[in-house]
Amino acid sequence: MIDSIFKYCNKYILVVLSLNLLVACGGDGDGDGDDEECDFTYVNSAPVFTSDKVIYVQENQTVEFTINATDADGDELNFDMNGNEDGGSFTSGSTFFDSEYLIEIDKTGVVTFNEVPDYENPMDTDGDNIYKIHVTVEDGNYCNTDGMQGTATEIFEIRVTNDPSDDEPVNAIEWSLVWSDEFDEDTVNPAKWGYMLGDGTLYGETRGWGNNEKQFYTEDAVNSGITLDSEGNSVLYIDATATPNGPTDYASAKLTTEDLFEFRFGRVEARIKLPETQGIWPAFWMLGANKPEIGWPGSGEIDIMESLGNAPQTVYGTLHYVNEDNELRSSGDSKSLVQGKYSDDYHIYAIEWTPEKITWFIDNEQYHQVTIAEDMKEFLREHYFILNLAVGGYWPGYPDESTVLPQRLAVDYVRVYEDKTLVVPEAPNLDVQEETMGLDGSVAIAAINSSFALFQNLKIVLYGPGSPDTSLSTVSAEGATSILASFPGDNWGGLYFELDDLLDASDYQSGNLVVMLDVPEEIADFEVKLEGAAGAGSLNLLDYTPEFVDSVYQKYTIPLADFAAAGLTFNDLKIPFALWNPKDSNGNNVGGNVLIDNIYFEHAD
Repeated sequence: MIDSIFKYCNKYILVVLSLNLLVACGGDGDGDGDDEECDFTYVNSAPVFTSDKVIYVQENQTVEFTINATDADGDELNFDMNGNEDGGSFTSGSTFFDSEYLIEIDKTGVVTFNEVPDYENPMDTDGDNIYKIHVTVEDGNYCNTDGMQGTATEIFEIRVTNDPSDDEPVNAIEWSLVWSDEFDEDTVNPAKWGYMLGDGTLYGETRGWGNNEKQFYTEDAVNSGITLDSEGNSVLYIDATATPNGPTDYASAKLTTEDLFEFRFGRVEARIKLPETQGIWPAFWMLGANKPEIGWPGSGEIDIMESLGNAPQTVYGTLHYVNEDNELRSSGDSKSLVQGKYSDDYHIYAIEWTPEKITWFIDNEQYHQVTIAEDMKEFLREHYFILNLAVGGYWPGYPDESTVLPQRLAVDYVRVYEDKTLVVPEAPNLDVQEETMGLDGSVAIAAINSSFALFQNLKIVLYGPGSPDTSLSTVSAEGATSILASFPGDNWGGLYFELDDLLDASDYQSGNLVVMLDVPEEIADFEVKLEGAAGAGSLNLLDYTPEFVDSVYQKYTIPLADFAAAGLTFNDLKIPFALWNPKDSNGNNVGGNVLIDNIYFEHAD
């Protein structure tokens, strides 16, 4: 690549512009010698772009737009082009176009394209009428440990339109920085981030944060803080460590902006370097601010970036929400590197969130987009950030002999921009019943023994990509109806019965769980799980011998003491029955139709 490089002076900044990839300097300017090393006090903060990044223009019209950038103090920076305070100009020498297009920029950052290709005959290689300018700014007042100025790079897009209603060029989006953390203080800023601690039970979650994670979150410096990385960047670090003498075998950290910074709509971007090893699960994500009112996933979840430590070449972006049928739904995609791993270097993970859609980017390249449908009201309300590094869980799997600890998640910055042109609509009213996951009590109670009063107020929740379709069946063992669960067999998942209120079931701890099932032959085993707020217990159905009660149903009688031995707490029972992950005789996922009926607890004889 050949770049046109212009020196800075005083409060001006250096600008590097390239049209797609290759730009040659206009005129005969040969520069003023090699770059000099910085000789001032090191401050690790790069300039920040605050200007529009997408510009629409009518075909056959010239384009003019302004590049704005600020220093770390928020002060506007000017441009000094090749020592000329009136700016400068240069032309493309790239084969990206069939002819050259003159670009001019003045010292206030106004960029002018004097020619634009027509819509019917696009001159760009991809033929999509999108022209990209790569702009790098360097602030002369900032310098990294290698003696180079603090830099920031952005891609600006010119999109040509033939819509006759567009009489003049239109700036579709005008981004303005509204919140950021550059992590350049000595400690994590408590005005911006709080810590979530422990194993999840402090927050009404089951132990393991609902995902069977194995770490205990702390606010200790061994697990998180601010440090300089090997490149001299001041970064937030989150370290997952082995803690053989701790509350659990592993420790890590989980930071959140809940109650500190919550917002809706805008552009979010974070520069992050990921860890890699078996059983590690780094994430940068968002939850709806109304989670205390409605719970998850009715609050909505926006996963800006997730990665699995055993597959560091791939990252994921996903939405989780409750659809119109009160079912958990997810919409996600992934992006994999052809060469290398996301753990090799920093990458910029971003979303652009509008009232109509959410779009995911890695290093400014789009890889996923979801349109916000009528039953996705979660994403029209405020959300907050979470940064964490989990160890273990249903999705990433668990540490094994190959796992190397400690592992570090490093975050250079998090930035939020708002679109100054957006007229923000009012947030929709919350209808808890409409947006809460689970089949209501009139369905769930069909599988409960009609005379067992403790389980009369509950719902069925379907969870996981392999969760079953669930309906009522008139083939019953007790009462008029049962539950038919049709497992697809293509992924992990299950269903669980969740009580409306926590129940003290301590009187039954020495008794039995009784459930009647009709399980097809191809399903050799299920995970049967009961959960209290402070602890869950999971067993394998295969370990218990059923009793045939008729030509359809088999009666399973499982000692509740076995669940207690596996970790279940009885004084805060939340989930009195769950079926997870049907397996065949080889331990593989398998599908099938299962009838569930006559669930109750019985006292010991």
